[in-house]
Amino acid sequence: LRQRVVAALLEIFVITTRVGVVGIGQNQVNSAAFVDMLGDHAFGNFRALLEGVTLSTAMGVYLSYRDNQKAEYDGNGVETRVPDENFARELMQLFSIGLVQLNADGSPKLKKNLPQDTYTQSDVFNLARVFTGWKVQKPVAGEDDLAQWAKPMVADPDLHSPEEKAFLGKVIPAGTGPTVSLKRALDTIFEHDNVGPFIGKQLIQRLVTSNPSAPYVGRVTAAFNDN
Repeated sequence: LRQRVVAALLEIFVITTRVGVVGIGQNQVNSAAFVDMLGDHAFGNFRALLEGVTLSTAMGVYLSYRDNQKAEYDGNGVETRVPDENFARELMQLFSIGLVQLNADGSPKLKKNLPQDTYTQSDVFNLARVFTGWKVQKPVAGEDDLAQWAKPMVADPDLHSPEEKAFLGKVIPAGTGPTVSLKRALDTIFEHDNVGPFIGKQLIQRLVTSNPSAPYVGRVTAAFNDN
């Protein structure tokens, strides 16, 4: 059952085994570590799973926020470099809340018969600041150089965006460090009403049936929200 859940999670939290910005050895190690991490969290809390995914070097490489740096400004205060937004966008769109606001049974919430967006580009822009300053751990004495690719990423405060981060109706004050910023961001996403129906329905589809009824999704959402 654990391996079936891991397989389901791998279809939601997608990484790649294609060699790109890292070499073959690094890719093998971080991909294997990613699967092990999903196995560790398969029967656990979704908030802990989100953090495991976020700090994974495999995800950091795939969605290009490993070594993501804070913004740079010219002499007039205009940003000349902004943080990479890949992970911030995909974390919301694919890994947690989806594109449109949902009822508990998975149906879209409508306003004037139209679905409502869950987030805006401003949310992506600000959330991207959270995922700056995270980098691969260096191996300790006696470890193989590849060992660093199996470890969670660590924060470098000097590379982290110091600006205020406002997204999904919450604000992380300016000057908040990378570890606290990450905690508050993941807490905010985890507590969003969409997570239960959005993730619950996908797990039903991968583990039970491809076309679950609205009441079924609603029961899973209620279980998720209760614990």
